[in-house]
Amino acid sequence: MNRYIKLFFHRILKDFKQRELLPLKLLFFMHSSTILVLYPYLTIHMRELGINVEETAIMSAVTPAVAILMPPLAGMIADKIGNFRVLLSFFSIIGGASALLLLLVPVGRITLSFPKEVIFGMSCAANQPLTLTLSQAHPCQPVKPENNNIEADLKLTSCGFACNAILNENYTNVVMKAKKYEIQMLNFENNSTLSYTYSLENADVFESQLISNNRNIKTLKNNERYQTSIRKLSTNLIYFPTHSLFNFSCDMSNKSQVSCMMGYGDHFKEFENIGTKFKAALKLDVQSHDDIDENRRTYFAQSIENRENVQCLKNPHFPKKHISISISLNNTDPKVQHLDLASCSRRCLLTSPRTQICQNQKIIIEKDMRLTFWSYLLIRVFVGIVSGTSFAMFEGAVIAILREHKADYGLQRIYATIGGMISSPLSGWMIDFASKGKGFTDFRPIFFLYASLKLVSGVLMLFINLEFKKAAASVVLDVIRVLRKLELIALFISCLILGCAWGFIESFLFWLLEDLGGSKSLMGLTITVGGIIGIPLLVLSGPIVKKLGHANVIFLGFVFYAIRLLGYSLIYNPWLCLIFEAMESITFGLSFTAAVTYAAKLSTVTTDTSIQGMLGGLYYGVGKGVGSLVGGYLIKPIGIRHTFQVFSITTLIIGLVYFAFYHFYMKHRPSEGIDITKKDSIPSPDRFTDINLRDHAFKTEPHELPAAIFEDAMCNPAYEATEEDIENDEKESKMTNGKSSSS
Repeated sequence: MNRYIKLFFHRILKDFKQRELLPLKLLFFMHSSTILVLYPYLTIHMRELGINVEETAIMSAVTPAVAILMPPLAGMIADKIGNFRVLLSFFSIIGGASALLLLLVPVGRITLSFPKEVIFGMSCAANQPLTLTLSQAHPCQPVKPENNNIEADLKLTSCGFACNAILNENYTNVVMKAKKYEIQMLNFENNSTLSYTYSLENADVFESQLISNNRNIKTLKNNERYQTSIRKLSTNLIYFPTHSLFNFSCDMSNKSQVSCMMGYGDHFKEFENIGTKFKAALKLDVQSHDDIDENRRTYFAQSIENRENVQCLKNPHFPKKHISISISLNNTDPKVQHLDLASCSRRCLLTSPRTQICQNQKIIIEKDMRLTFWSYLLIRVFVGIVSGTSFAMFEGAVIAILREHKADYGLQRIYATIGGMISSPLSGWMIDFASKGKGFTDFRPIFFLYASLKLVSGVLMLFINLEFKKAAASVVLDVIRVLRKLELIALFISCLILGCAWGFIESFLFWLLEDLGGSKSLMGLTITVGGIIGIPLLVLSGPIVKKLGHANVIFLGFVFYAIRLLGYSLIYNPWLCLIFEAMESITFGLSFTAAVTYAAKLSTVTTDTSIQGMLGGLYYGVGKGVGSLVGGYLIKPIGIRHTFQVFSITTLIIGLVYFAFYHFYMKHRPSEGIDITKKDSIPSPDRFTDINLRDHAFKTEPHELPAAIFEDAMCNPAYEATEEDIENDEKESKMTNGKSSSS
C-alpha cells in the first residue's frame, strides 16, 4: 500500500516540477471549469423554456451533428498553421459571448397546472338524491369509475344561497367585487321578514388565481375564502356565503337510508351532523356528461360513509321562505344603486382532491413555439460549432505540448477534474440562490459566469508556447494515411458508442433527478463526486494504461457505463445517484484518457490536432447527438427508466464485441509502429519494419516523426521506473540532509 501511495505522490511532484507545463495546468483548470459551469444544465434550461423531451432530443442531436463539421476542419487548419494560439484564443472568447444569446430566447410553451382541489356546489331538493355539481372554469375529464361509482373525499367548506342573475359583464364584475350584501328572508306562514347583512374585507375579493408564475409553468389556485367570498358557480349562478344562518347535516341513524337536509337554527337538533370531512360514493349523471359546459357536470351521492340510499328530506316543520339578496352598487348610473336578486336557493360548497374526480391535472398552452425552437437551435448550433472548434484546437495544443516535453496526459487532466469539481457545484448553488423566492429557475448567473471564464481562458491561451509546432506540408494526405489504420477506425467506432452513452446521461440524468425532486446543488455535486474518485485514477492512468493496454481500459469504460445506466434506472432517492456518479472516474476520466492517448499513439505529430478533432467530434458530437436523439424518442413510449436500461444493455453488448474483436483480430495485426514506445527519443533504424518510414526517421527533425516513435507522451514511460526514481529521490534527500547537518 505504501508503494502505491509513494507512487501516487511521486508522479504528481515530478510532473509539477516541469515549469513549462504550469500554464497548461492552469488552462486545463479554466477550460474544464468553463464547460461544467453551463453544459450540464442546458437540458433543464430548455425544459424551462417549454421545450419538451422530443424537441430536447432533436436539439441535443442536431447541435453536435452539425457542429462536428467544424472541429476536424479546424484541426487541419491548425496543423497547417502550426502556431495557432491566436486562433484558439479567438474561438474561446467568441464561444463565451455567443452563449449569452440563449438568454434572449422566449418561452414557447406554458404548462398550466389546475388547482389541487375541485369545488362542488351541493343542492338538496325534497325526496331527491343529494346533488353535487362541479363549479369551476377549468376542464375536467372524468376519471373512469370503479363499480359505476367514484369514491371521493369531500370537505364541507360553507353554505349559503345561490341566485340566478342574468347580468351583463359590467354588473357581474360589480357584484363579484361587492363589499356588502343583505339577505332578506320572507316567511310566508306569518309574513315576517328577517334581514342579515354581511360585510366583506378586501381579501375576500379574489382577483388573481395564479400562485406560481414561472417562465413556463403556471399553477392555478382556488379562492379558498369559502365562507366570505362571493363567487360564480356557473354563467348566471352567483353564490353568497351565509355561514351564520344554516348548515348541512345528515341523519346517520338508519344504515339502510341516509336523510340529509340544509336546515336553519333549532332544526339541527333532530339530525346528526356528519362533520366537515366525509367520504361519499358519487355517480356521474349521464346527461350532464354530454352537456355543452363540460366543466360543470353533475354527480349524485349514492352513499355516505358506507351508508346507502342518500336522499334529501323535506321537513314538514320547516317554514317556507322566500330569499332575496340586495347589493349596494358603486357605479355612475344614479338610477341603479341597488341590485336585487330574488331567485335564490340553498346551496353548500364542497371540495374534493382533483385526482379523484378528474383525469387531467394540467394543460399545455402553446405560444410561439416555432420561434423558441428555431432560435434556440440556431444559437446552440453556432455555440456548438465555436466551442467544438475551440475544443479540437485545445486538445491538439495539449497533445503537441505534452509530446514536446514528454509529459503525461492524465497528470494534466487532474487540474481539469479539480476545476469541474469546483465550478459545477458552484453553478448549481448559484442557480438555487438566484431562484430563491422567484417561483422559477433563474439560470442567468451561470451564463454570465460561463462567458467570463471563456474570456479569461481566451486571454490565457495567448501565453501558451506553440513555437515548436511547425506547419504541416500536406495535412490531408497525412490524415488519410493515418486513417488507413484499422485500430484507429475501431477506436473511432468505440468512442462513437461511448459518446452515445455519455450523451444520453448528459442530456437526461438531470431531467431524471429533477423529476425525483433533486436540487440544482445536488446536480452540481454529482460532478464533484466523480472528480474526487477520478483524481487517483488520472494520476495513475499512465501505469494503468501501460499495464492493461488501451483497448482493455476502453472496454472497462463500456462495462462501467452499463453499470451506471442500469443504476440510474433503479433509484428513487436522487441522492443515490452519487454512487453511480463516482463511476464517471472510469467511464469518462480513465477510458477517455486511454482513447485520447491511443489516438495520439496512432497519429503523427503533423496530424495530432486533426485526429484529436475527429475523436472529439465523434465522442462529443455524433455520439452525444445520437444518444440524445434515440434516448429522447424512447423516453415517451417506454419511460425514462426503461430507456436507461436499454442503453445499459446495448452499451454492454457493443463493449463485448469490441473486446472480442480486439483480442481475436486486431491484437494479432497491430497497426504500423504501435509498439514503438521505448525510452529512446529517436529509435535506431532496425526498430522500423517499413524501409520508407525508417529512412524518413533519419531525414527529418524529431518533431516531424510519427508519434509512435516517441515515448508514449500520454502514458509516459519515463514514469514507469517509479520505484527507482523514488529510491533515488530518497537517497538524494538523505545526502542533502547529511550535508546540512555536517555544516
